[in-house]
Parts: sequence; C-alpha cells; structure tokens
Amino acid sequence: MEPFIPTLQVTAEVKNPFDGVSPDIAPLGSGFDNALTVILGVIWGLVLIYVSVKLLTSFVKFSGARKQGHYEEMGEHTDELKRRGVAVIAVAAFGVLIGAVLKVAGML
Repeated sequence: MEPFIPTLQVTAEVKNPFDGVSPDIAPLGSGFDNALTVILGVIWGLVLIYVSVKLLTSFVKFSGARKQGHYEEMGEHTDELKRRGVAVIAVAAFGVLIGAVLKVAGML
C-alpha cells in the first residue's frame, strides 16, 4: 500500500480586493474635510516656524563663535547650520513633495 501524500492544486485566480480603491475622506463630510485641512495647515505652519527659529539660533551661534575667534566651534555650528537649513527647505517644500508623490501614484 502506498502512503497518502496530499497535494494542493490551485486553479482559481486570486483577485486583488483593493483594486480600484483609493483613499477618500469625503464620506466623512465636508466639515471633517475642512477641519482636517485647517489642522494640518496649522501643524505645518508651526513646524515651519520651529525649524526657522532653530535655523536662526544656529546662525547666531555660528556668528558668535566667529566673532570670538572660536574656530573649533565654527565647524560644529557649520554642520548644525547646514542640517537646519536643509530642514527648513524640506518643510517649506513638503506640500510640493507630497503633491508629486500623489501625482506619480495616480491619486491626483
């Protein structure tokens, strides 16, 4: 007697249940959409103010070290200044970046 060896044969094609689905908050109502837009705009504005203030403080530290002749500290402050400058540019360009990603993804 031969041993029983179970085999699995898949003949049906698996369909993607999320085909044609895209994120949409419209069913939650226009009030929710407006509130969400305002909240995200406020958060984005606060982050932009925060990174701008940090950039200015880095510039002040760099200028102070330069005026006092602390050249060893200038290197540290230069790196900090560059990082915070890139952060300001990234936060300011955030809307454009997200729009480009959504456009490439075909959601706009």
